[in-house]
Amino acid sequence: MVRPFNTSVENGGDQVAMPRPTAPPLVQINQEGDDFSNPDIYVDFLILGNKENYSVRAEKKAVLDSNTQLAHMINGAVSSTTIVDGKYVVRDVDKDNFEIFIRYLETKFIKFHTASHMLQMLEIASRFQCRQLEIHCVKELDLNLTIDHVLEVFRALWYYNSITPVKAAAAEQQKKKRRSTSSRKNDKPETPVTPEEYFAALLNNCLQLIDMHTEDVFAQEVMFALRFEELEMIAKRGALQMSSEMVLLDLLANWSREECLRKNLELSVENRRRVLGALCYAPRYLTMTRKEFEGAKDRIELLDPAESKLVGDILNGRKVTNLTPEQQTMVANFKEQRPQFAPMPIHLTARSNPKNYPKKMRKAAEEAEGEKRNCCERLILTCVSIFACIFD
Repeated sequence: MVRPFNTSVENGGDQVAMPRPTAPPLVQINQEGDDFSNPDIYVDFLILGNKENYSVRAEKKAVLDSNTQLAHMINGAVSSTTIVDGKYVVRDVDKDNFEIFIRYLETKFIKFHTASHMLQMLEIASRFQCRQLEIHCVKELDLNLTIDHVLEVFRALWYYNSITPVKAAAAEQQKKKRRSTSSRKNDKPETPVTPEEYFAALLNNCLQLIDMHTEDVFAQEVMFALRFEELEMIAKRGALQMSSEMVLLDLLANWSREECLRKNLELSVENRRRVLGALCYAPRYLTMTRKEFEGAKDRIELLDPAESKLVGDILNGRKVTNLTPEQQTMVANFKEQRPQFAPMPIHLTARSNPKNYPKKMRKAAEEAEGEKRNCCERLILTCVSIFACIFD
């Protein structure tokens, strides 16, 4: 039945029963369906830019539950927090990466674009103390670690050396706990637990990859731009896999030249030795052939004339006598052969899984670890014997 228009009780019509509402009360929403009526649901962050400021909205509960620096800002635990128009100010951060970080706190999911992007997100995670994301970034970096960007990751990890380590007592408890657990599991290798341990493991794996592909890595231009401390950590590696010590000699010669230019020093032999310091003695000169050394010593003068003559005499089979203790140590270091294989990486991801490496390489690493353990045990037994004799 169709009722006429404007029929009501006042106009002589019947009382019409209005249907009961089934939907919740209407709230103020934006075009994306976000509820703006409840300020406890969302929190706004204001990113200060050079020319323009940006606002990022986040779910308040997700941020507070994350226990990150952002949560401390909201809780008022950070005295330097600045609030403008109800928005928490965040400085010196890329707006896109910051929003990705916020979405990670909400969804626990993140999509990386490149290795550089992983490092950028790792920097944000460390800055705002999101330990879960720090570990996730480290794992992704390890999984995607290649020759092309290993130096980029290696250099970035130097930034994280300044992270305050966990308290000694807590660290010792964790070590004891893992030690007891590993003993129950047939002494399986311990896995990292804290972000600091993951940083150290990734740094180790970067150096291990450099060991395995030394010549390819040393051929990269970025090697000549390394700081001395970075170059030193690489050049002093005992397991660098090279066809000849000339590879390391050429690297040190080229780096010393670039370092003198950076410091506005004259390109003299003395200055090039001075900027290298003890790295002049990093190559294993006495593992070279006589022809290699003779061809290199005049072109790359890393050793002084007396040291160069001493190495030349030994390579030519001449008897050398009356060596000082320092010279004896130097000669022993120059004679030390590099191992046939690089050490094994720390197992963080599928890439660094020992199963992905040759059986001979795994066996060599096990033998080296066994020799190291035996040396430690012999040293302990010797010390015990000495103390027993002293207090007998």
